[in-house]
Amino acid sequence: MRMEKTGRKERFLIAGLAVGIIMFFVMICAVNLFHYNYRMNSDIASEALLGKEIWERGQLLPDTWYSSTEARVISTPNLAALFYGMTKDMALSMGLSCCCMTALILFSILFFCRQAGIGPGRSLLMVFLSLALPADFNFLELVYLFAGYYGIQTAVFFFTLGVYADALKTRKIKYVRAGISILFALLLGFQGARGILVIYIPLLAVEFLRGLCSLCGKQKKSKTDMLIGAWTALLLAVSFWGNSFSFSVEQEFSRNIRNGFHKLIITVIPDMLNIVGLWDGMTVGKICLGVFAACAVIRMLIILWHLLKVTAGAVWGVKPEEWICLVIGASPIITAFAVAFTTIESAERYYFMLIYAMAFGTVLLSQREGCRWGLGILTATLAVLHIYQVYCPVFCAKEPPETKSLQVVRFLEENNYSMAYATFENANSMTLISNGRVQVAPVASTARMDICKWLSSSEWYVPVQPYHSMTAYVITENEMEEFRQFLKEKEETVSKAGQIGKFNIYVSEYNYSNGAP
Repeated sequence: MRMEKTGRKERFLIAGLAVGIIMFFVMICAVNLFHYNYRMNSDIASEALLGKEIWERGQLLPDTWYSSTEARVISTPNLAALFYGMTKDMALSMGLSCCCMTALILFSILFFCRQAGIGPGRSLLMVFLSLALPADFNFLELVYLFAGYYGIQTAVFFFTLGVYADALKTRKIKYVRAGISILFALLLGFQGARGILVIYIPLLAVEFLRGLCSLCGKQKKSKTDMLIGAWTALLLAVSFWGNSFSFSVEQEFSRNIRNGFHKLIITVIPDMLNIVGLWDGMTVGKICLGVFAACAVIRMLIILWHLLKVTAGAVWGVKPEEWICLVIGASPIITAFAVAFTTIESAERYYFMLIYAMAFGTVLLSQREGCRWGLGILTATLAVLHIYQVYCPVFCAKEPPETKSLQVVRFLEENNYSMAYATFENANSMTLISNGRVQVAPVASTARMDICKWLSSSEWYVPVQPYHSMTAYVITENEMEEFRQFLKEKEETVSKAGQIGKFNIYVSEYNYSNGAP
């Protein structure tokens, strides 16, 4: 009778989690497809513009495109390019791409949980927490919404962890999966250093710790253990190799040993708390997030404490899921120290894996009977709060939002100006709002109207664009002093056509971009 009652509870839990997952996935898709412009900025818009550029140029890495800190090889813009070919709508194609990437992430999490030997209920809990915990739009934009900057890194991360967990559990490596993971490491290396920091250094660090514990416990390493170690090292080496190719984007930095701890405390840790959402939202939500963060920390400390008491034969008693917990936790921690002790500027987005560390720590603690009801109540409370705090305002908003940028785009369209220039802060977002009917290209300086070689295309400027063509120049109030240097030589051919909020709109029959006379 008791077993039947337990089975009924398990089925009820699985059904509830499945409904919750579907609900959050539908909300994410609805935001991407029907409210894509809700938080539009030029960084987000650039991803959609790149998708269009990839399709029109027929190149995976368009030779006309100026990249940022990462090249896009297997990211959301590459998938958006295919959708753009079908829809000819940049916002819709990027929204569809983000929906597909979200689905890929969820499947990769389920794959990882299955390979780690985690039961159906806890596997669904991991997926649900991965969707319900994020309370910060900065995190959501990184993985699920609008841009999905690190969506592919997240999917590859959990696929790789699945391969690793299966190797630890079955004591053998499946070579096809290992080969696929190596291919992913190469492709992520092509894109930049994010995969190295987020996936491969933490994985190798934990595998090194596993080998060290084996040595301290006087255990003889098997052939399988040596293969696992070699595989994790190869992943890192291959990703580094991919990052060395000419089309990859390398990030320059130097050491910051002297001020490292100061930077860690003053800058890095606050950024880590921001990405988790501990500074924003309602007090109840902050408390719930704090509990989930504590769950992750406590679970990792328990695992490390067990490792400190290593005796002969004890290390291999550590479950694969516990080694995985250390990998997930090590990811944001290693990134934090890498940022703190180098000159790389800290940003919230670098520590996005904290959410998954919190989710997995909670999943492991949910094994304890006494923790389940409390964690269940906290999970349900936080999910409701986040729907109210994050998603409800989006669904109540007009699409696209009635902003001054939208009014500028309408003005340009109504007056038949299909080419315009502005600083990067405003340019690409205006182009996306108009779906390319008005091409507002970014310039590095409003005094020179020169190319902004950052998330832009060389085809948006003279000489590719005709010199003798109706052109607009969109200048904010703060940029007017610099723009007057441009006007000194062009006063006779450039005139003010209007002002909308902070935007001054100047027009000319000539395109003076890229140093045109």
